[in-house]
Amino acid sequence: MTVHNESSQEPEELPQETWTTFPSLPLWSGSTIPNVGRRFYIHSPSTILKLGTTEGEGVMTALVRSILGPCVPRVVRVVTLRIQPSDPSTPIRPYQGLILTRQPGTPLVELWPSLSPQQREGIKAELFRLLVQMRARPFAYYGRPGQKPYLLFSEFGTETHAYCTSRVEWDNSRVFALHATAADKERVVTLEQVQRGTTGPGGWDRPVFTHVDLSERNILVNPDTLAVTGFLDWEMANMTPAYFEYVSARLSGGHQSEWKKELLDVLRAVLRCECGGEGEERYKNTLAAWDAMVDVERIAQGYDDDCYWTFETGMPVVEKKPDHAPK
Repeated sequence: MTVHNESSQEPEELPQETWTTFPSLPLWSGSTIPNVGRRFYIHSPSTILKLGTTEGEGVMTALVRSILGPCVPRVVRVVTLRIQPSDPSTPIRPYQGLILTRQPGTPLVELWPSLSPQQREGIKAELFRLLVQMRARPFAYYGRPGQKPYLLFSEFGTETHAYCTSRVEWDNSRVFALHATAADKERVVTLEQVQRGTTGPGGWDRPVFTHVDLSERNILVNPDTLAVTGFLDWEMANMTPAYFEYVSARLSGGHQSEWKKELLDVLRAVLRCECGGEGEERYKNTLAAWDAMVDVERIAQGYDDDCYWTFETGMPVVEKKPDHAPK
């Protein structure tokens, strides 16, 4: 596939600020706020400080806000801390954070167990709409704006991979990851053939904006209207092939199994919508290609066949009858 050359709007340069001292800010805590890694502070009644992230998350957040609107936090500014250690001979190690608007609503993970089937379907329909809208924006590369590399979670932590201008470069990048992680070289050769040789209907692997971590913790909902009011945490977002959101959901061990099933249902609905009026055959062929990419990424991202959750599709299991069973 040759990546189309349609241009896409890139976010404006983000406001920057440097701090030489850290202000006295209260920690922002809650059952769904991570207490390891990044640190969250209440910056003002309407803003939070996410400390320990990078400007790259700010760029991706601003870009997706330009696509989806106010359900995505606004990046107020990028903050760089340059605090002199108590020992003057110790070099200053700058680190960054983002000041973001606080989104109203309740984390979906807290609401989901109490919702009726009809209410759940309504939220899934809203998530479907947002994903279709996000994926409709055309991009001409795999990576991040400004020719920045793409980031992926893996069993080995956060990994950085080279910016790609074509599907061939993307394939080379993922094959490189296969060779770097897998000990079974024969299997790597087989999966390399899958990566390079899998094809699908037109557009099945086009570059789209991809969140990568559609956890129920990253979706805020108005508890009264059930409207989606917050779409959070764009730290690992990239422009990747259209199949990659589905692949990431399949591989994720962080989602509760019930939500993972619902999310995969939404992503298959997104695929049906993107297939348009071209029928069930196009949908099935594209989904088969997406599933083939799961087998590649399972190994490329450091998982193995013992990671049972990566084989779960969220689809009903159809038991095969033995050959001797009556038909």
